[in-house]
Amino acid sequence: MKKVFVKLNKVLFKEAFFCMLFSFLILGVIALIGLNISFFSPFEDAFKDFSYLDLYYTEKLEEKEEHVNENIFLVNVDKINRKEISLLLKAVAEQKPKVIGVDVIFKELKDPVLDNFLSESLQKKNVVTTYAFTNSGIDLSNEFIRNENATEGYTNFSFTSKSSVIRSFQGIKKENDTTYLSFGLAVAKKFYGNNWNSSIEKQLYTERTINYEANRDGFFVLEYKDLMNQESISILKDKIVLLGYLGDAKTHFLDLEDKHFTPMNKKFVGKSSPDTFGIVIHANIINMLITNNFINEVPNWVVMLVTLLLSYLALSYFIWLNKKQLASYILRLNILRIIFVIFFIWFSLLLFKNQILLKTAPIIAVVVFSVSLIGYYKKLVHYLNKKFKWKGYFYQD
Repeated sequence: MKKVFVKLNKVLFKEAFFCMLFSFLILGVIALIGLNISFFSPFEDAFKDFSYLDLYYTEKLEEKEEHVNENIFLVNVDKINRKEISLLLKAVAEQKPKVIGVDVIFKELKDPVLDNFLSESLQKKNVVTTYAFTNSGIDLSNEFIRNENATEGYTNFSFTSKSSVIRSFQGIKKENDTTYLSFGLAVAKKFYGNNWNSSIEKQLYTERTINYEANRDGFFVLEYKDLMNQESISILKDKIVLLGYLGDAKTHFLDLEDKHFTPMNKKFVGKSSPDTFGIVIHANIINMLITNNFINEVPNWVVMLVTLLLSYLALSYFIWLNKKQLASYILRLNILRIIFVIFFIWFSLLLFKNQILLKTAPIIAVVVFSVSLIGYYKKLVHYLNKKFKWKGYFYQD
């Protein structure tokens, strides 16, 4: 009896292995068709911007709605002109912050006197300016204010993501023999100076998930009049001050200029408006860097290994269940699939709350898809048995 049981198990596991190969082959063909037929593009566009992990930020931001970051201050440039920006920079510098980050692109020369004054203000040792990578190369719109000793960083967040939702950023970009730093990394390095932990940079050559802590309301926001009407704002001393566009103080939530979609968007399914200003995204990145509060991503090889293992185990169980020809087979299959999906979504959210990102979407998709093909695999085995006397778990001597 024991030998028969062992033999049946060996045959079952062998059948599950062949079924897994069959399902992966079908999945590969479908994926190939999806990549090459434009019919699937709307579906791809609809889902690439959605992640159920965005649910986490709804809860997280509600818990931290009264917390305000005390290391990073935002200064709104709104619609002020270059003369006012120069005066604003002077007023900020007088408060002796550790770093002044300026997320403003000055596209061309306007007034020689004002431009020269602005250039001098932007070239102070504790100031970090910006530039951007475009499809045609590096946009050096700020070239007239640049010098050899200037500290600057690119404003791009991602170079590979096709999603319109800003979930990740690349801190370092290397082209040929030149290394470029992002605006956030340049500010963080300037903030720490000689105490900067350079080992962090090893993690930034590839895209890292942004650990969002707060939207606009989670930072102290100062307006032009707030700084120009105050002789001293001691709270800014030795802190990070970021200048950028934050819209009108009263109607900023309706403003779409320099706004992006992020996981903090309260409406994460369906159509919605961009929710976060670029300077706020930079502030979250900087906060993540200076606190070393990274989200650790589970390696792809681990995801692949877990997918293979779970697919194999699931197929073994459902092939065994299918062979028993139970009337409740389909019901059990559907119930267990739902439980599996719910469990993995809950499990991934639990890990995400503990700063671990596990991409469970491919695991769920492959496992659910594989067990759904058991019926088709059984028909293939039936054909092979009839045509070539194929033996296996479904057809044994």
